[in-house]
Amino acid sequence: MRLKPGAKAFLKFLGISLVVGGTWYGLNQFIDGGGLLAKFTASSVPEKFDLSANDSNVSKEHAVINIAPATSSYSATLLTIPWNATMGAHYASAAGLFDKRGVSVNIQRQDDYGQMLAEMVKFGTAVSKGEKFPSQGAAFSIIMGDGYPAFIKGAQEPLSKIGQQLEVVGAIGYSRGEDKCMLPSKDPQAAKGSLIGAVIRDGDWNICVKWASDNGIAINPDEKTYDPNAMNFVAVSSFTEADEKLISGYSEERDVVVDGNRTGEKRRVTQNGTATWTPGDVKIAKQKGGLVTVASTKEYKWQMPAIIIGNKQWMEQNPEYVENMLAAIFEGSQAVNSNDAALTAAAEHEAKVYKEGDGAYWKRYFTGVTENDKLGIPVSLGGSTAISLADNAFLFGLNGNDNLYRRVYNVFAAINSKYYPEIVGQAVPYETVVNTRYLQSLLSKSSNIGKAEVQHFDTAGVKEVFAKKSYSIEFDNGKATFSPKATVTLEDLLDQVSVSGLSVQVNGHTDNTGSSDSNLILSKRRAEAVKDWLMSNAGSSFPSDRIKTRAYGDTQPIADNSSASGKSKNRRVEIVLLQN
Repeated sequence: MRLKPGAKAFLKFLGISLVVGGTWYGLNQFIDGGGLLAKFTASSVPEKFDLSANDSNVSKEHAVINIAPATSSYSATLLTIPWNATMGAHYASAAGLFDKRGVSVNIQRQDDYGQMLAEMVKFGTAVSKGEKFPSQGAAFSIIMGDGYPAFIKGAQEPLSKIGQQLEVVGAIGYSRGEDKCMLPSKDPQAAKGSLIGAVIRDGDWNICVKWASDNGIAINPDEKTYDPNAMNFVAVSSFTEADEKLISGYSEERDVVVDGNRTGEKRRVTQNGTATWTPGDVKIAKQKGGLVTVASTKEYKWQMPAIIIGNKQWMEQNPEYVENMLAAIFEGSQAVNSNDAALTAAAEHEAKVYKEGDGAYWKRYFTGVTENDKLGIPVSLGGSTAISLADNAFLFGLNGNDNLYRRVYNVFAAINSKYYPEIVGQAVPYETVVNTRYLQSLLSKSSNIGKAEVQHFDTAGVKEVFAKKSYSIEFDNGKATFSPKATVTLEDLLDQVSVSGLSVQVNGHTDNTGSSDSNLILSKRRAEAVKDWLMSNAGSSFPSDRIKTRAYGDTQPIADNSSASGKSKNRRVEIVLLQN
């Protein structure tokens, strides 16, 4: 079952040129080991990308959206990858909610992001020629929110040539466990030297990179070499291929590199991990077994909102259509979350649109299940949710809270730019490609919108450490006040960690200057200073019951205190993500 675009298809949009009257950009430059990737063989630890969360309660209150139905009979095409996070839209279609709102929406499956963009370019071309209601192309698409920075970067060139743009106008759901990174062990150190099958630069690859970042594990971005001290990848054309290679024991010979330098050694290495999705993980569990989920969208809760992208110029001409479409979807999401019959109907509609499986299958994995793998090990499979207007207000920071999607966007834009600068380059600014105008309009015309998901934190009930990573935050000498240079690090820390929903522990450490007693006190004050800074700058993401602090003074050095550089490394703050 192929639920996500393949590597080549996924990469098309990164270099796509104008489709109508033009040609596709050659893809070989993106995957040719002798070209781009040869320039980026040095493994490195990713910046800290923290997007995790605990279980939460979905509001079952139903918003009343008081807007007049649209009057046009136009039927707009909405493309989506086969994904359970779109369940609200399917119920809106199955239950006639679109019709009640005066809009006709034709939901179609499209696995290939490149073709998805081509259809949106086709639609934009018609708009640029003055067509009020284009008969060809797609007005809207639904993709993974963490993949949007790359998608919109690739869309810039072909659309700008015809005076068109794309914008995110809302989100309709989340992946909450079905997308994951699987390895033989949860021990981060065991991930060094791993070889993971993945669609490079896609969402599940992002999960592996994210988890590596959180645990200080280096990433080798060159799929042609092997670094025994880093996490390595096998580039595949589809998630199905990644899983099949893992099951069959796929191996290949690679040049060995250390710190980006070829050692002259060649080594045959065997794939031992995968970045996959449900039901790919089901196949692995039943046919191979022995792998565990090291990280998923259950922990990285905000990473994969199912975002709706539309043509900016057309939407500006037809705001009533956009608002009514969103209203119907949000009504569908509320029904799916609160009514089993609605979920059943939506799942059956998904099966018809995706032309795969049946309603029972899609419903089963929307809810999520735990089954034993071939070796008898319990494995968590599936997990998605539909979200409401209130959840959108929370996600996009429209009720005075922290703008979580801005942080998601910036985090994964940074990943793209870090590892593939010649492909991605400078990220497209968030403000120019996300438009909350339609959401704000709906909020102003709505009553009883209910509450967004409520986060629960229980630091006392923590069962295990999910991730641990040190931050070098510069303090004034002998004090718990930040130096001017610390601001950049603190802002980066906030950007990466504030969207996390897991409980957080801030550990303070010092060098050995002064007495052990005074250092213990100082490390506690410094940990508290970081906690207070986070709470002051993103209070909605950091309620008081979410963070605890620990002081270790000079008892846990990670470098030699006999040198200035060693002392500097020992003066650190650790951010620990904790699972209940």
